[in-house]
Amino acid sequence: MTNGNAPVGEIRQFTGPERNFKEEWSSGIRVLLKDFTEFYFEALLAHRPSKLQFAPGVKFTENGVIKNVHLGEGFWQTAGKILMKRTLIDTEKFGTFTEAVMEENGKKVIFAVRLGFDHGKLAEIESIIAREGDFAFKPDGLLATKDEDWEQILPFAERSSRLAMIAAADDYFDMFALDPDVATPFATVCDRWENGTQTTIKQEGFPWPEGMTEHNCSPKGLVIPSHGPRRFLVDVEAGMVVAFCHFASSLPDCHLFKMRNGQVELVHATVGPACKSMNWPVPTCDL
Repeated sequence: MTNGNAPVGEIRQFTGPERNFKEEWSSGIRVLLKDFTEFYFEALLAHRPSKLQFAPGVKFTENGVIKNVHLGEGFWQTAGKILMKRTLIDTEKFGTFTEAVMEENGKKVIFAVRLGFDHGKLAEIESIIAREGDFAFKPDGLLATKDEDWEQILPFAERSSRLAMIAAADDYFDMFALDPDVATPFATVCDRWENGTQTTIKQEGFPWPEGMTEHNCSPKGLVIPSHGPRRFLVDVEAGMVVAFCHFASSLPDCHLFKMRNGQVELVHATVGPACKSMNWPVPTCDL
C-alpha cells in the first residue's frame, strides 16, 4: 500500500466488481414474497385460512366490503381452480398483487388481490372479484393474454424509477377529462383490457370519443371524474405498477400497468360491482 490507499486490484477483490448488494437484497425479498403469495393461494384453494399465519388485526376486504378472514368468509368458501395468474412483487413495501382468472362454482371469475405482509405474517388482504354481469366481463379475453410479458425481470436500462411509475399510474386517472392537464407516457402501441375486454379497439357498445385511435391507452376525452385517492404497489424490477381506487366513486377498481423504457405498454383493469367505499385508509405517503 502507498499513501494509505489500497491498490485498485485489492479493492476489486474485496468488493467484487460485479456485486450489486441492493439488487441481491431485493432478489432475496422477492423470493420470500413470491413464496408467501403461493402459500396464500394454496390456502385459498383449500378453503382453509387456518393454514396461514396472520398478523394481529389482519384486515380483509372483498369488493370493498370488510369480511372476517379467520371465519373464511367470501371467496374463501368458493374459490376454485386457477386458470391463469401473474404477480407483481413490491420488495420495498413488502406487498404483492396478483391478477388471475379462476373458477367459482363451475364459472370463470376474474380475481385481483393485494397482499400486505408484516414480519412474514399476512396483515392485509384486499381483493376485487369480477363476475358474470359485471362491467365488460370477459374472462376468456384475459386468458388470451396469458403469454404477455409481464413478470420477466427487466434489464436496468429498461427500468423506470419507483416515483416515475407511481406518477404514470396516478396521472392516468386524472386523464379522464376533455382537456387533461397531465399526461401518462404511453408507448406508441399500447393496449388495455378491462375485465378481460380489450378497450383499445373499436367494439360495439363501448364509448369511442371522436379522434380516439386504436391501440392507444389514453382515456383523454372520456369524462369520468372522482376516482378518489389512489394506493400503489410497484415492482420496479419487472416494470409493473398497480393502482387501487374507488373508480367514479362507485366501483372497486385496480389498474395494472406494464412499463418499459419509461412508457406504458399494457394496462389491465379489474372492476368489481358497485360499493360505497374501498374501506381502506389513504396512506400519508405512498412512495
